[in-house]
Amino acid sequence: MKNNYSQENSRHSIPDFCQASTVYLTVIASILLALLLSLVSPEWHTSFWYNLSLYSLFVLWVSLTSLGTLCLMRRYMPDRYLLKLSLKRFSALAISLILIITLAFSLLISYYLSQEPSLWFLLRNLVIAFIVSGVLFRYLYLREESLRRIRSEAEARVQALQSRIRPHFLFNSLNTLANLAAVDPDKTEQMILDMADIFRASMKRSDVLIPFSEEQELCNQYLGLESQRLGDKLAIEWQVDHVPKNLLVPPLLIQPLLENAVYHGVQKHPQGGTISIKGVSYQKHIQIEITNPLPPVDAEHHNGNSMALKNIRQRLDVLYGNKAQLTYHQAQDKFYCILKIPKQF
Repeated sequence: MKNNYSQENSRHSIPDFCQASTVYLTVIASILLALLLSLVSPEWHTSFWYNLSLYSLFVLWVSLTSLGTLCLMRRYMPDRYLLKLSLKRFSALAISLILIITLAFSLLISYYLSQEPSLWFLLRNLVIAFIVSGVLFRYLYLREESLRRIRSEAEARVQALQSRIRPHFLFNSLNTLANLAAVDPDKTEQMILDMADIFRASMKRSDVLIPFSEEQELCNQYLGLESQRLGDKLAIEWQVDHVPKNLLVPPLLIQPLLENAVYHGVQKHPQGGTISIKGVSYQKHIQIEITNPLPPVDAEHHNGNSMALKNIRQRLDVLYGNKAQLTYHQAQDKFYCILKIPKQF
């Protein structure tokens, strides 16, 4: 898994030149450069349109050919080479290729115009290509450094948010173990093993994803611990057959929502209740809806409910940005929590 993560980071650090938006911006930038070259050429007012068409043809040839070459190089380069290639080294290689392509098209257009290629013409084109490509890749390098810093800060932020969720679960579980140890040692041992599995998952890096089936198993282990404490007051209803079992999700993404439903819903209701987990699979995302009964109006309330949901929402924002969503509302004596995350396999 760690090797796959490093490989994915290497691929993401190198820009994707195959995107349609990149091609669009390249065409626009090429036309603007051709316009600039036409305006600064001698006697531009008498041969502006001729120079613009000639420069546009030349710059577009060079830029689109370079873009296509870089696209193919990034997409089909073997992973063993890609892992060793930093953005700085890739930039040096890319600029060298652009200069070679610029030189080739400079010679080609000279022969097309039936002219002997002059040293000034070749040097001018190479210098312009070097400056433009150098500025571009310098920008990409600075952007990558900024994104790397943001990712490091986001990872630290996720770990901090997770650490704020764990103590509450640990406190409840230890109380349950203390009450059960003298009555049923065998169940106590199984509960300790389940707790170990849950905390082992909680210590995983947030960028190491697990299949949905494993996340569901962790949730069942947690709910089993709570069932020992609450008995018949807690009932569980899973309806997630439409969610792919191999769907990749962050560890303990759903468990804190179930913990919230137990602690602020079922536990505070005199008759207990049923926690329902429904899953729906859409084209690009899945939706998990968790429903729990609301306690009576006169029941004791804690601010931890909104605080826990706020922490989970912040964690989703760090992991997925605006591609994930956590919403909740109350209706007909029930609390609904709806989680949407993008599909990853």
